Amino acid sequence: MLRILVSLALSLSLSSVALAQTRPPVPSVVLDHMNDLDRRCVAAGGRAGAGRYVVAQDFTGDGRLDYLLSEGDYDCVGRPGLFRQGGVARVDLFVVDARNAARRVYSDQLIGYRVLAGQPAKLQIARQGAACGAGSTARTQCAAQLAWNGHGFGEAIAVSDARASSASAAPGSPATSPGPQAANAGAGAAAVATAGSAPVPLTVGPDVRPRFLADCRQAYVSRSADAARWADEQCVADWGKIEDSAAATDALLAALPATPGEALPLASLRQRLAGVRWAAKPGGRGLSASGRLGEFEVSVTGSPAVKTLGVNWGEVGAEPPYDIVGAMRARGVTLTEIACEEFGSGEWQRVFAGSAPGRAPFRLELGQRTAPTANATSYYGATIDLSGRVPAPSAARQTCTNPSNMIL
Repeated sequence: MLRILVSLALSLSLSSVALAQTRPPVPSVVLDHMNDLDRRCVAAGGRAGAGRYVVAQDFTGDGRLDYLLSEGDYDCVGRPGLFRQGGVARVDLFVVDARNAARRVYSDQLIGYRVLAGQPAKLQIARQGAACGAGSTARTQCAAQLAWNGHGFGEAIAVSDARASSASAAPGSPATSPGPQAANAGAGAAAVATAGSAPVPLTVGPDVRPRFLADCRQAYVSRSADAARWADEQCVADWGKIEDSAAATDALLAALPATPGEALPLASLRQRLAGVRWAAKPGGRGLSASGRLGEFEVSVTGSPAVKTLGVNWGEVGAEPPYDIVGAMRARGVTLTEIACEEFGSGEWQRVFAGSAPGRAPFRLELGQRTAPTANATSYYGATIDLSGRVPAPSAARQTCTNPSNMIL
């Protein structure tokens, strides 16, 4: 059952039944998620019911409706509990911009949640087990209230009892678990154990793009006078790679500890990277967590303290469309290449020593391969070391010719 135009009546939750349009159309990203739940329900032998599982509220304070999707509240007739295994279910939060385009900024497995009325509306969440941090047991429960920081949602305050808040529940949004089994989300939950708060997000200043384009053109032309004919167009494309790397770059920088030696618990990392759609179980041996951020696969090692965070992309026959080095430098990060190895045309591995405002020094490793044939796989990946140790330069340093770290 494909969804098309869905109406929003005041701030009521949306049902799974398509209605006539009276408000701005539900963004395609949200509809795609709803359609995916329908398909998964039907594939499991059920059919879509009429339960409310989408909450439309302004969660950022910009006056536009955002969307919370609670998979555990999805009514799959004939397959109850399909999306609510072990009493937990995924909750996703999408924010909408001025173009009515939505992006997922929060995703987690929860035992409960509550939407509180206000401007903006507040979201309280409840977790259990290892998600509550180091030292937690399978029976540990914890709750917190999320806050919008301009880029994503972080945990602003711990909530000792989600029912005790003085704010009232938003219309159509009582305190609820992700599913009908437990009515009072987070009741009696303990405070969330966290490391230091997430560092202040680094932004791209208004003068960075013009400076990049000018430096980029000069760099290409200095290598070949013929580049004057095509350098401007190529530099715009190069800047596009930097822009497309924004989400992955912000995630890597958000994970960095504030001081050398500061341990970042796995639960705190998940809270900082609210835009990652975390998998219920790690996706490979040696990983403590994994998930997806847009087109990137996210991988984490180390537990209870995180050791590394990686983002990886791959596609058959495509040119790698990202430049995380350029994106970090555009945000004021200092990167010094300390090692590099090329494996022929279009394939290399590089290591950088990095420093960024308000963060401990870090080691960044990147690898790229451009597919030599149409049926081969290209890949691009970056891994950041969260130990806070200053990386030492390689004794046998090799110079790479790939221009991805040449500008800025």
